[in-house]
Amino acid sequence: MSRMDTDAIETPRAPLFRSATLRRRRRLLGSLAAAGLLSACGTQTSSGVAAVPDEATSRPSGLTVSPDTTAPTAPAVCPASGVLLRAAEANAAMGLREQQIELVNCGRRVYTVNGHPSVQVLDADLEPLEVTVGHGTSGIATVDGFETATGPVRLKPGERAVMRLLWRNLVTDTTRPAADGRYLRIAPNGDGADVQTVPDLVDLGTTGKLGVSAWARPASDRPSPNRPGADRPDAGS
Repeated sequence: MSRMDTDAIETPRAPLFRSATLRRRRRLLGSLAAAGLLSACGTQTSSGVAAVPDEATSRPSGLTVSPDTTAPTAPAVCPASGVLLRAAEANAAMGLREQQIELVNCGRRVYTVNGHPSVQVLDADLEPLEVTVGHGTSGIATVDGFETATGPVRLKPGERAVMRLLWRNLVTDTTRPAADGRYLRIAPNGDGADVQTVPDLVDLGTTGKLGVSAWARPASDRPSPNRPGADRPDAGS
């Protein structure tokens, strides 16, 4: 066989070898890219959908909520009434619970609250629980300033008012189930208008008593004693 015949046979082999090598490299790079995507998305279920981390295990440990921090379940959209109600984390000590409920005027008009709101405790199915709701501490405990009513509170847009709840988490009667409220139905002025249902945990045990304070301005918003007009209940509005 002549050299010309040999070259004619062997010359095509080099391009074929390079093509096969390139295909193998592309498949390897594709596999590595897919593996990178999987590791970036986290674990996957059998259906191929990325699994969502469990909230209980993904939440940072040691997280605490201060009494003035509103609950994360509070609605973010201003209702048609122009007022927004939200519950803060309850203070708890020796079975005694004290909690602040905040009302925010998120509308465009002045809103006035006066005296005690109407409060109803509901279970997880939004059914009313047998709870005696009273004005003031209702004999539950002695708390400074809880019984004080400041009169009408006139709120301009963006301003807020607060009222407090008081109860004990005690089981004194084993013949009746403990009352664990999961919602509060609140009418700000007690007249049935602008009612809102607020997610909240009210663990009354078997005591069946809830104390409600009157509306007032938050302590940080109240005028100082040496400020002109500070002796008026609605000063600064």
